Order: sequence, then structure tokens, then C-alpha cells
Amino acid sequence: MKFKEYLYHLIIMYMHKPKIFIGSSVKGLELAEIVRDELSAIGDCTLWKDASVWEPNKSTFENLLRMISYFDFGIFVATADDLTMTNEKLVIEARDNVILEMALFCGAMGRDKSFLLVEEGVKVPSDFNGIYMPRFDGSDKASVQKACAELVNHIEEHYKLGYLSLYPTTALAIGYYKNFIAGLVESAQEAEALEFDGVKYSDFKLKVVIPKDLKGSVREKASKFYNKHGLVESAMKTKFRKHPSWFRLDPKEAPIAVMYDMPSTLTGIDDAIEMILQKGFQGRTRLQEIIEQRELNNFRRVLQMQIDKSAYAQETVAIIDEF
Repeated sequence: MKFKEYLYHLIIMYMHKPKIFIGSSVKGLELAEIVRDELSAIGDCTLWKDASVWEPNKSTFENLLRMISYFDFGIFVATADDLTMTNEKLVIEARDNVILEMALFCGAMGRDKSFLLVEEGVKVPSDFNGIYMPRFDGSDKASVQKACAELVNHIEEHYKLGYLSLYPTTALAIGYYKNFIAGLVESAQEAEALEFDGVKYSDFKLKVVIPKDLKGSVREKASKFYNKHGLVESAMKTKFRKHPSWFRLDPKEAPIAVMYDMPSTLTGIDDAIEMILQKGFQGRTRLQEIIEQRELNNFRRVLQMQIDKSAYAQETVAIIDEF
């Protein structure tokens, strides 16, 4: 990957930091705050005690289910809270609600997105065997920081990848590439020259336009975008078929013809989000808007990964924001 492209990917990643939920017991709150400070450079971190987390008039369980739709990662700090008798032996365990919350996030998000930070000496359920769990010494801040550094590596690596979330943007991005872009890119290599106002264009490029938001119909947004920027509706011709598209045909840039496409496949994402959030009212909440932006970002990242697999696509396709 060229340095310019690598820098662009980094900018996109840090413009849209992953949202990280940090849970702990009351006793473990001080350690959870250290975890938040250590991870704030790579993520938008929220502690369980933050007022913005809890929606009034809903149970704790309902709020936790809602938060799974909002956060990209969950980190739970298991501290030495309870002394219990197990198999006639005294053992030190974490507070049961911390284990429950971690299990809830892990079940919904997967073990690559939910992590348990465990204090040395604390017993965890045997069902967690095989799950990555950094250990730390609760009396040694450097030990906590070291455990957090391990999590940073895991989160950064996983966030650079596309992931199958509760929403369908990963599958949509892959389908959009395979069903539309791949064929278009292949056709562009052998397409006939397009003539417009006496000027011939034979080098075809494609700009995929990511909408600013998902309010309203993406098709209507696309139509307004094409008209606003004076794009021309025409077709790239190959031996077997035509590829209708919207073009920017600038004689000064000939023989380059730039096609634009705003993926209409994104239509309906907002409806899917409303269904998952179980909204019973009209209007858009801040939570819904944030989830939509997260999913648009995921669509972009997954699509870029598909483009990066093809040398032709890398030369032909660029992803841009609506302007």
C-alpha cells in the first residue's frame, strides 16, 4: 500500500474511533478509570458510571442490551471482590454482575470484541477457558498499563478489519463490490472510447460517494448529488454490454472520464437500525445517528479492503465523502 493511501486509512480510523464500553464493580472503578485513560488514545471510552450510559425508566438488563448496539468493544475489569466457597474451598471471585455483563457482550459481539481484564488470583468461570484474558496486579499501576497495552494491539488490529456486526453493512459492502464494482473495473480495461462534445474519453475512473448520513432515500440523495455537480448521464460501452453511469467529462482532463456512484444498496440501513433498537416512536435519536455513522464507516472500510485486493481496482476506484 502506498504511503499516501496508508496515511488516508489512518486518518479515517482516527476520525471514527471505536466506541469502547468499560465495566467494573464499584470496588474496581479506580482501576477501570486507569483502563479508560490508557485506551482513550485509540477509542472513545465510556465508563459504566457515566450518566450518558443509562436510559431512564429502563432496567439495567435493558440498558445493557441497548448498549451492545452502540459500542464496538466491551472491556470488563474483574477485580478481587468476593470471597466464596466453591467445592469446599474458599476462592476469590469477581463481582457476578461484571461476569454477566462480559458474557452478554461476548455472546452478542464475539470474543474478538469483548475482553476481560482479570486481577491476579481471581477465579473466573471455567466456561471462559480459551478466551483471551490479560492478568494484572491491582496494586501495581504499571501492571494494569501493560495489560491495557495488550488490549490496544488487539483492538487496533481488529478495528482495521471489516466485521460482521448486528447490522448488514459488511455483507452489503462485499456484495456491492462483487456485484457492481468488480465487473465495472474489469470492463473499464477494454471499454470503447466515450465521445462527448467532440472529445474522446478512454481512461475510466470511478469515485464511490459515501453519503453524509442515512436520512431519507439514498437514491434521492444520489440524484440530487449528480444534478448538483452537473454530472452527465451516459454509458461506458464494452463488447458485450453497456454500463450506464453518471460522468464528469472535463475536456481539460481528457482522456480521463470520471464516473460517480452513491451506493443505493445502503438504503434501508436506518430501518434495520430502528428495528434493532426497537424504537416505538418517530424521529431520530443521537444514538441512532451515531450507529449510522459507525455503519457507514464500516461499509467504507470493508469496501476499501475489497478494492485493495485488486491491482485494477486500486488504479480505477477511489472512495470519497459526499460533498
